[in-house]
Amino acid sequence: MLGQYILKLKFNRRKSALAAMLINLAVFVNICADEPTPSEKIDHFHNTLIDVMGMADDLEARLTRLTPEITSLFDIKTISRISLGRTWRTLSPTDQETFMELLKELITTTYAARFDTYNDQIFRNISSQPARNGVVVKTEIERSNGERVQLDYYFRDAFAYNVVADGVSDLSLRRADYNAIIKQEGFDSLLSHIEKNIETQRASY
Repeated sequence: MLGQYILKLKFNRRKSALAAMLINLAVFVNICADEPTPSEKIDHFHNTLIDVMGMADDLEARLTRLTPEITSLFDIKTISRISLGRTWRTLSPTDQETFMELLKELITTTYAARFDTYNDQIFRNISSQPARNGVVVKTEIERSNGERVQLDYYFRDAFAYNVVADGVSDLSLRRADYNAIIKQEGFDSLLSHIEKNIETQRASY
């Protein structure tokens, strides 16, 4: 009787464990189903840019509208880590956080400056293709004069970490510029350069 009881107890435990695993799997599948694809994220971001371009004379409103979108689309930590290269590993957690916040502000301000007026621009989502360790979403912007600019968004783990405009990688340019400044002037000087860049773009309004 005792042996049968123990076998029954073990069976019930295994049954409960299997049920729990199936429940967790179902929850995971639902979460994945609700998570927008990279293409959907880019479509949403481009629609946001169109909205922002309609706020041409209100910089603070544009920045407020863009900030959460930048946070949800871009992997600021990965961009920061790759941009700084070896320097990233030498920074304290506080300095890393400071840099990430400043970089996020710079990216947000840059988008606000570049997309400042709506002149019938058209955003097109061309394709989504596998890329190294992720996905690349290929898009283009057609301006009112017919000129087209290709924008490729590189994703890893559901977040974008690089934008390539007409073949020019934003991340590569950033890494080269930042490491040159660090090598010549130091990390604190880089922070000052970024702050001045933000101030210059703000002052252009």
